[in-house]
Amino acid sequence: MLPAQPFRAKRADWLQAAGVAVAIFALYAATAPRTVALEDDGLFILSSYFLGIEHPPGYPLFTLVGHLFTFLPIGSVAYRVHMASAMFGALSCGAAWLCARVLIAGRLPAYLAAFALGVSPVFWSQAVIAEVYTLNTFFFLILVFMGLQACPPSGSASPSARRILPWMALIFGQSLSIHYPLMLLVAPAFVILLWPLRDEVLKRFGFLLILVIVGLSPYAWMVRRSWQALPISFDGPLETIQEIYFFIARKGYAGIDQSVSANWLDHVRFFQFFGGQVLMQFAVLGTIVAAAGFAVQWRILGRRVAAVLTIAFVMPSIVLLLLLGFDYDSFRAHVFHVYPLPAYAVCALWLGVGFAWAAERYARRPAHAAIAGAALLALVFAVGARVNLGDTETWGARYAQTVLQLLPKNAVVIVSGDPDLAPMGYFHMIEGWRPDITLYEPKGLILGNRLFQPLKTDEASAQRIMREMIDRESAPVVFTLDTMPGYAQRDHWLYVEVDKSSKDPARVTVDIPKEAQQFFEESVLETHDVNAWVAYIQGQLRRHYAMLSARSLERGHPPDAAKQRDLDLLAKDFYGALGIAEGLMAHEEGYASGVVASFLDKARAAMPSDVPKEDLSRFFYIRGVLRSNIGDAPGAGRDLETSVATWASPANPAFNELQSYYRKSGNEAAANAVGERVKELKSRKSR
Repeated sequence: MLPAQPFRAKRADWLQAAGVAVAIFALYAATAPRTVALEDDGLFILSSYFLGIEHPPGYPLFTLVGHLFTFLPIGSVAYRVHMASAMFGALSCGAAWLCARVLIAGRLPAYLAAFALGVSPVFWSQAVIAEVYTLNTFFFLILVFMGLQACPPSGSASPSARRILPWMALIFGQSLSIHYPLMLLVAPAFVILLWPLRDEVLKRFGFLLILVIVGLSPYAWMVRRSWQALPISFDGPLETIQEIYFFIARKGYAGIDQSVSANWLDHVRFFQFFGGQVLMQFAVLGTIVAAAGFAVQWRILGRRVAAVLTIAFVMPSIVLLLLLGFDYDSFRAHVFHVYPLPAYAVCALWLGVGFAWAAERYARRPAHAAIAGAALLALVFAVGARVNLGDTETWGARYAQTVLQLLPKNAVVIVSGDPDLAPMGYFHMIEGWRPDITLYEPKGLILGNRLFQPLKTDEASAQRIMREMIDRESAPVVFTLDTMPGYAQRDHWLYVEVDKSSKDPARVTVDIPKEAQQFFEESVLETHDVNAWVAYIQGQLRRHYAMLSARSLERGHPPDAAKQRDLDLLAKDFYGALGIAEGLMAHEEGYASGVVASFLDKARAAMPSDVPKEDLSRFFYIRGVLRSNIGDAPGAGRDLETSVATWASPANPAFNELQSYYRKSGNEAAANAVGERVKELKSRKSR
């Protein structure tokens, strides 16, 4: 099955690889969103357009490349930056074809491997939005191809190895300015791949190291660029070695990467999730063929190359899962699901190897193998199309446009993060929507008009500065997905306006505009998106709407037919039922405990198995408060303890409630212990 002679790409091979890339690029260009999507899409578009600083570790090479694509004379700015991901996704497939040709004698398995990678669900999804993962995969595959050219599976080191090594060093350095954690994870595979050249590498180590450092030069540009006044610049100016290290080392994400509430069960569930993802990427049948490729590679490709592929699969998937301390839920599983793309690229190569082995063993005629390959590719395409041909990618744009249309004139808008800031920032800052408003990010992390430097300002000072701005502002001040306690509110669902006419911080006036109600009916109420990121935001919006609907019910007056229909539908959903229970408990005229308990029971019955821990803890917190109010002290204690154990965060209100519970019961030692737990959690957060 190996080529009779070490593969050397000729003009015809380069043309065929280019043909693969062109075909895949056409697919991506046709299916890419024409506007901004959710996830990190809007942030990468903003940083590319303004040559800004992206979230840690910065991904400076993508920013530079993305900026070049903003000058394309086609479509919207969003679509142009999407084309950068599409191009590198297509080039990755061309590189996969070349890698497969080195490993396999025939062209058909190489086509199958390349096209299967291109239409696999996760890779396709990342090739049509502004993201770094297709560029990262391209670097990985091109380094594999160059390494296989330098040290072929059969035979000793190539005569051209001396010329290839410097290019590999330079490209590896450049790859570290994209997603360095993933590239460092697969680096051991390159060490084994180049093992026959170890003496040459050691002899030229100094020169090769210099080339790696030269490849890292986009980081130097990023640091220098951060000193300028930019519309988007994560963390602000990076002025000291400590700040540069903090940023590039992603220290700000330490609490997410290693959550204090994560445990062994989270690891087990992530492994289960990853197993399902592997089965889905190439359909079940394709995964079986890839597993056959993994099994036969040791005999066909030799131990060195087989070990290279195996390590390149294991490191950014299984080992990464062992290193991460994520809480498991649908949202964080979605965050993780793109990380193993280098592993899925290896699976595509195994698919080609397995198919070549099966065709050689079982296909009586070449036509039979071609038909089987086409059928298998059609299966993979069907799975990828089901995930990527819906309207998922336009939901975030519709949400942002609706919010922007509803905001009061000259509003000061405090936006909290990816779901609201990124798409709203795109329309406001790039397409010119609502030039009268001003956007602020409350933590000062993202937008250039920050009120304080986040790396130099403690949390208490940041809160004080934000409150001073709100207090002195004469224009309407509104929050989108989050609020700041201490102010009366006029809650319009899609945004919350600070009500300066009242000094009562507990006062909430509910006023949902008709346009917001229409968006709720059409895009939130009965929508459960296949994209877990979008589904999470929709769930939070359902909970908020349900809470406001229940809070605004008039005692003794049944709701009208439309509102009753909405409440009935919301009660069938975990977030909706939970929101109704919260709204009833906050009702100014009081509530019937039995009615609240019934909605909590409905929330429990509809609770997803992968609900985020914060939302699960909120359920137990609300039920604990309810039980405390009706005199069920033991039940209240159990629920409050469950809440703080589920989500061990100082932001969890169950800590204060639990402390009060112990004080009321006369257990001062337990109350003090709860206070110490909160102090410890706050100290961990500040480290």
